[in-house]
Amino acid sequence: MGAAISEKEFAVISELSNNHSPNQRIIAWKLGISLGLTNLIINRLARTGYIKIKQLNHRNIQYFLTPKGFSEKAKKSYNYTLKTISVLKLIREKIQSLVMERYKSGAKNFLIVGDNELADLTEIAIKKLSIPDVKYSRAVKIEKIANNTVIFYTVKNKTTENSVDLISHLANSGLNV
Repeated sequence: MGAAISEKEFAVISELSNNHSPNQRIIAWKLGISLGLTNLIINRLARTGYIKIKQLNHRNIQYFLTPKGFSEKAKKSYNYTLKTISVLKLIREKIQSLVMERYKSGAKNFLIVGDNELADLTEIAIKKLSIPDVKYSRAVKIEKIANNTVIFYTVKNKTTENSVDLISHLANSGLNV
């Protein structure tokens, strides 16, 4: 069995499966790769049996995913989904660990600043801890802060003693958000 397809090959397969007769120039533009590389990838995918190429006329070509191509796309999509779920779980656990660390040192109020996916994940992480005396709220910007409140910034920001830039914190712990 041959080696798995690369990320760029997968991107081309995905683009071809969404539109059977795209122009290579459009594929290159959508994927942000050169036209020459796009042509090379398409020819390699055809040689390895992932796609079939049909010449409609002297100007138009149609691309078809073969069963092998569909199988590889499904496998790669499945693995990507599993990896994404794993990373999200790891991020949630890192946030929960941080909350517990701050909770053990006396913090009971948490303010989540930001309106993005990381803010949503932070809220879920705190909820899942199910600690009755821990309170949290969300804000897009800070106006009034209660005493003993830890601020979690989910957007880049300068931090103080009672605040955490979650993006930097997660990146420093080996995760890039």
